[in-house]
Amino acid sequence: MKLSFWKTRSGLVIALFILMVTAMQFIRQPVQNHAVTAPIKAPEEVLGILKRACYDCHSNETKLSWYDHIAPVSWLVAADVTEARSRFNFSTWDTLSSADQQGRLWEMVNMVLTGKMPLSTYTATHPQSRLSAKDITVLKEYVTDISPSKYHDTTIISEAAREFQQFRQQSLLSMENPVAANGVAYTPGYREWQVISTTNRFDNHSIRVVYGNALAAKAIRDNRINPFPEGSTIVKVVWNSIEEKNGDIIPGSLNSVQIMTKDNQRFADSEGWGFAKFNGTALKPYGSTPMFNTTCFNCHKIASANDYVFNLPLVDNAPKPAREMFDAGNLHVITSFANRQKQTMSVLYGNTAAQQSALAGYEKHTPGEVFRLVTYKQADNKYWYGSYINGEVQTVEMVSGDADKLTYQLERGHWPVNSAGNKVDAAVRINDIFSHRPSVSP
Repeated sequence: MKLSFWKTRSGLVIALFILMVTAMQFIRQPVQNHAVTAPIKAPEEVLGILKRACYDCHSNETKLSWYDHIAPVSWLVAADVTEARSRFNFSTWDTLSSADQQGRLWEMVNMVLTGKMPLSTYTATHPQSRLSAKDITVLKEYVTDISPSKYHDTTIISEAAREFQQFRQQSLLSMENPVAANGVAYTPGYREWQVISTTNRFDNHSIRVVYGNALAAKAIRDNRINPFPEGSTIVKVVWNSIEEKNGDIIPGSLNSVQIMTKDNQRFADSEGWGFAKFNGTALKPYGSTPMFNTTCFNCHKIASANDYVFNLPLVDNAPKPAREMFDAGNLHVITSFANRQKQTMSVLYGNTAAQQSALAGYEKHTPGEVFRLVTYKQADNKYWYGSYINGEVQTVEMVSGDADKLTYQLERGHWPVNSAGNKVDAAVRINDIFSHRPSVSP
């Protein structure tokens, strides 16, 4: 009698389980493959890699195994594919602008390089999707080839000159501070903040200066960035770069001002970070709905070890910081520039009198001017292939004086030399420093 009871009970449990599993199959439809309307066009070798490693999630050509059709596995697969297609879809690729295509391809390569993609859960059941060193080299060469440098771009040069004239006349940004769709407002006064880093990118041909408010700067100095404290705000000013064959990279027209601010309550879905991007000198907010915040956060997931911040001058287990956050005190950024051949990056600072002199074309000098030029060794940005970041400080040079006399002083590093290896005369070096006009900074 007792045995019969347990047999009956076990049979009931099994029957209920089978009924539940059967019912689950009708709860959600499996992945649907829609029409391929505007597929990506790329070399066959590149397409072969993408189809093998990416297409099952990032296209309308998803190939499902038998177990992918069975719930609850089918639910997980459907969720992954839906999210992947929302980020980019190789079957509708040509509906994107050239800039968007380029940006997503570089993001994809960087996700591969950091081991974020393909997903480990996918490669475990699809070993053919694992990318070899040769595959990665092919992808890196491909994205580099689609982003060639255009030296002495007269369009950017002309636009930069026009903007600079407006900047000198202080006719920029007469509107109220704009606000992004997610509520993050443009942050005036950021130029008085600490400069965290300077970067340049050859993937999208831009040069940047990154600032942090007092909370963010202190967190970096104390190496307490996981996570950054509430209220930390980082502002990145981006210019389209003017590149020359001699390796010079200088700011051209203003591309955008980008913001990250830490507010765990408002932005819990993106690890507390609210993002905003304001385009051009009009500071037009990017994104028509708050959903753009997710797009920004997805890109920043690569830098999860730094609380999703890309460009940080952290100590690399060295006796001194390998990437230094230079404190310019009460001086503000006049401009930044780089040289790819010399592998250097520089920031020119100045006090109020120096900034006025720079805006006037360095033709007039007033008492009390102080310029300080900080030059760094260029370093690879390990969080983004296609980007360089300032490394250790090489030199700190100061120019000071008044209307009658300018004085050059080397505060740190070795005296500058010319191409022949001879020391540069102080007057020549001052003229070289003054050859860099201010960048437009709203």
